Amino acid sequence: MGTFSRMRYVIAANVNSLLEKAEDPEKLLRALIREMEDAGEEARAAGAELLAEQRHLERESRNLEQLAADWERRAEKAVAEDRDDLAREALLARSEVTSQQDGLARARVDVNERIASLEQDSATLKQKLADAKQRLKTLAQAPQSRGRPSTTGRPLSRPEQRLKRAFGRFDRLQAQVENLEARVQSYETGGPAPTVWSEPPAADPAIEEELARLRKRVAGPDGNTATSRESVPDAS
Repeated sequence: MGTFSRMRYVIAANVNSLLEKAEDPEKLLRALIREMEDAGEEARAAGAELLAEQRHLERESRNLEQLAADWERRAEKAVAEDRDDLAREALLARSEVTSQQDGLARARVDVNERIASLEQDSATLKQKLADAKQRLKTLAQAPQSRGRPSTTGRPLSRPEQRLKRAFGRFDRLQAQVENLEARVQSYETGGPAPTVWSEPPAADPAIEEELARLRKRVAGPDGNTATSRESVPDAS
């Protein structure tokens, strides 16, 4: 289990049931408190990692937005200069950036949902930890807790064995964070430059539609481009 699964297991643990069945409730409660504190530490570390990823994704989103706008300007300039071949290449590059933006948006939604879930679970864990500490204080002060024989070296009770096995199954945070970082890296910019075609690529209906839109924008209301030349046939 990862950090989220570990914390939710601790939150869902039925403390009353465990203590009723334990041969040494005070010892078991101390173990559970330690586990809650460990889960809280991991939750804080996970929260810091997720907030860092959130900021990283926001920066990448702004970078991609600027990059898409840059390719749009290049395509518009190419249309104004009657270079439909360059305009198509620029529009294709912008389309690739748009695909990266879509993937980045999904990653941002995933991170935001994880942060919200972690905050909610952390608040619940904090309250449960406070309750457990108060219960331990009460238990330690109870008359029956005094003079209890030492249980050092005794076999664990079944509830204690189950709890120990459950704690032993918890994974650490590293795998989860590495997985998230790997997903984010797949959306980062800075990779190879968009393909420059040695031959005109096959017509893409979406690109042609965008090209027509740019022609209309550049032409303006009078139907002539600002830099148009006479007798230049329409490439569409």
